[in-house]
Amino acid sequence: MGGLAAHDADWRNGRTFSLVFYPGPEVEALMKTAYTRFMFENGLSPASFRSLGRMESEVVSMTASLLNAPESAVGNMTSGGTESILCAVRAALKHAAHRIPKGRRGNLVMPATAHPAFNKAADYFGLELRAVKCAEGGLLPDMADMAAALDDATVLMVGSAPAYPHGLIDPLDAMSAMALAHNIWLHVDACVGGYLIPFIEQMGEPVPQFDFRLPGVSSISLDLHKYGYAAKGSSVVMYRHVELRKGQYYVYSEWPGGLYASPTVSGTRPGGGIAAAWAVMRFLGREGYAEHARHTLDAARRIQVAVGKTEGLAVTGNPLLPIFSIRSTGRIDIFRLGDALSAKGWHLDRQLEPASLHLSVSFGNVPFIDEFITDLHGAVLLVSGHSLENIADGAAQRIASAAARFLPESWVRKATQRSIASIPKKKEGTGRTAPLYGMVGELSGKGTIDAMLIELLDAMNRPSDESLRQSGEGEKK
Repeated sequence: MGGLAAHDADWRNGRTFSLVFYPGPEVEALMKTAYTRFMFENGLSPASFRSLGRMESEVVSMTASLLNAPESAVGNMTSGGTESILCAVRAALKHAAHRIPKGRRGNLVMPATAHPAFNKAADYFGLELRAVKCAEGGLLPDMADMAAALDDATVLMVGSAPAYPHGLIDPLDAMSAMALAHNIWLHVDACVGGYLIPFIEQMGEPVPQFDFRLPGVSSISLDLHKYGYAAKGSSVVMYRHVELRKGQYYVYSEWPGGLYASPTVSGTRPGGGIAAAWAVMRFLGREGYAEHARHTLDAARRIQVAVGKTEGLAVTGNPLLPIFSIRSTGRIDIFRLGDALSAKGWHLDRQLEPASLHLSVSFGNVPFIDEFITDLHGAVLLVSGHSLENIADGAAQRIASAAARFLPESWVRKATQRSIASIPKKKEGTGRTAPLYGMVGELSGKGTIDAMLIELLDAMNRPSDESLRQSGEGEKK
């Protein structure tokens, strides 16, 4: 296992700014103990495992207290943000089913920056997706357009706290008023910020309200395995009152195997995730989470200050949280900068609108911020220079972008298949993403980009040549 992990992203040394939210060795040890103690138990049956039922109930109660929830509020733990969102969308669909005009399809209205889990939910449940383009440089939703997208077949409206790409909180107070005026379910996706914003607000920072203090909010999703620092995968979905939650349940009473009832999308519900989340929340408490939030916000602001002092770079928008993105102001190719940082071992997500690099700074990054800033300055010098490697990289990106502009997209799709198939074989930090992202930015056909992503997923989910060889050797033995 150590050998297999040797080329993974180095999150233990703070090199990932997404994917892993590390709370430190003390919490890690506690989490392992709690997880393994309950790793065989199944939360599907709280009657059989009353311990898990009690722990889930306490996790939900602690979460409700952070969200200023009314006494009527209820919730459940899930396997992650996507499952929480699927639960909320299904509950909203059930809630609105009686008022959707006959022969019409329900719709989901959201800002274009909302998480693709809502696109997935709309696809799964047969809803029409209405993604509203953003104003203010493509960062915040245009509220007039949001209002225009609503009608009598709208199942729910979505707002983010914050939207993942740039760490900006949607105008949720205006959305709340709109939801009340139109009698529409408003879901707040706080999967990234739900266990962070309350403590940043406690520090006196000017963050807007995002929770049940807004009277139009019907449900909220928030991930324990992000800034709640619990084990993967654990999340919570909360509802203002019990009648709203009932739509997320699935029951079937005609199965020969007996009565079937499932509270969430998942059937089996791993006990380890519930136990680990409960243990971490009890251990850190409000003071521990507040301390983590303070250190994390300070670290993020140090990076933001360094970016602001670097010619050619800027922080996108005005993020209030340690979740933000870095964009180019013209002199630096942001995707080549991302490749240069990857070569130094840092993992940052690439984003398209605007072209930027994403960072979710968490507690595990805090000890390594000075090192990141040093490497950022070095990477800027590298991509700004006139080395042969730089010239070759720039030429490759210009060729790829020109091909996307002038060649038929069917040719582009075929030409990229081999390059995409090789991505899973490359070690972390050795790939060149700039030409690919430059090409995607030029492509006009969504179908072509989707086809490229399907090729990538297919390539990443095929067994590797090495695993096939190992399997064959195992069979011989």
